[in-house]
Amino acid sequence: MKKWLALILVALMIIGSLAGCSSKSSADKKDGKTVTVWSWRSQDKEIWEKVQKALNEAGKDITIKFRGVTPTQYDATLQTAMNGGKGPDILTLRAGAGITKYSDAKQIVALDEIAGLKDFSEGIVSQVNSDGKTFAVPFAVQTSQFFYNKDIFTKYNLSEPKTWDELIKTMETLKSNGVTPMAVSGREGWALNLIADSVGATSLGDDWVKGLIEGKNKFSDPQFVDVLTRINDLKKYFQDGYSASSYQDMQTLFTQEQAAIILDGIWSVGTYKEQNPNMKIGSFMAPSVNAGEESHIYAFVDGGYGLNAKANNKDLALEVLSYTATKDYGQLYTDTFGEISAYPGVKAANASESLTQAMDRFENNSINQLFRIRSPFDYGDPAVGTLLSAGMQSMFAGKQTPQQLADQVQKDLSKWYKPFKK
Repeated sequence: MKKWLALILVALMIIGSLAGCSSKSSADKKDGKTVTVWSWRSQDKEIWEKVQKALNEAGKDITIKFRGVTPTQYDATLQTAMNGGKGPDILTLRAGAGITKYSDAKQIVALDEIAGLKDFSEGIVSQVNSDGKTFAVPFAVQTSQFFYNKDIFTKYNLSEPKTWDELIKTMETLKSNGVTPMAVSGREGWALNLIADSVGATSLGDDWVKGLIEGKNKFSDPQFVDVLTRINDLKKYFQDGYSASSYQDMQTLFTQEQAAIILDGIWSVGTYKEQNPNMKIGSFMAPSVNAGEESHIYAFVDGGYGLNAKANNKDLALEVLSYTATKDYGQLYTDTFGEISAYPGVKAANASESLTQAMDRFENNSINQLFRIRSPFDYGDPAVGTLLSAGMQSMFAGKQTPQQLADQVQKDLSKWYKPFKK
């Protein structure tokens, strides 16, 4: 009797196990309606819910399943999943080299069939391109510019400088009145790079940078050396101990009104307002050397949405991506996050003055040919950003002249950048 009872129990366990396997298999089976999306931006969960709602209201039977991954772990997590053939249908990708590594490995597919991509500017699309094809739908743009404390400027009867000489005079006026003219993070090279982006955008121009990309011009040429020289001239106006200051230190000096000017990204305006809600903030682009010349802004794509070459629901994923390439999505993105959409012409409701100005400058004053972040010089090793960040720290410390830094950048990039090898 005990033997039979034992056999019955074993049989029941086997049946239960099989049932469990069957249930799991059914749960894991794709329903043909779900599109998976991964991102390092956990806050994007909100917008993908809105995208699903918009598509459903348009009659599309699509469910979007979003997964946010810790930013510092995202690149490795995504790469491992893609290498194992288990990545999401739609990948949120960092623009530039972040896209190229997947397109070169044929892990994502070209999206040129998406009609809406033709509406984006040349400069924006170039940052999600590889080998002449578009591999992602750009979603957000970041810019950097000078921000200033309006009350301090008013107190000393200062106005936004229109030329480089006027900028220097403004700095001198502030310094002579015991005000720290400019807060800088000398410890974090990537923050110093923002100065090079901003000053270079106005000073170099599209034509010269295009020649640089083609290998006709060099970083060691007088045009780029002049940019570094003028940046180096600003160091006498930085706060005491700037070389040891972190990015957060730099922002705190500005928001506590201990420094009149800061050069930062548009993404930081919300932080300023949180730290000092009563502070009146203005902004201006890097001024030109000569009066009457137009100032420009360096605008770069934060990231884009790519399509997995092994997507489980490729057709539905394409429908989702096509929607992200519309002005409706651009407006939805800006209204949700208060950031600049990559889609042209999008305005933000109830936007701050700084965001409104940044949007207008992106649309009317941004350069199309890029020389630093998201540029062709940022794809290899060593990348231009790495060289400039360390190089400017060395230049500010008096260990390199602007010409020596420019020569070193050109030499190191020539090791891998083919147009410089000609």
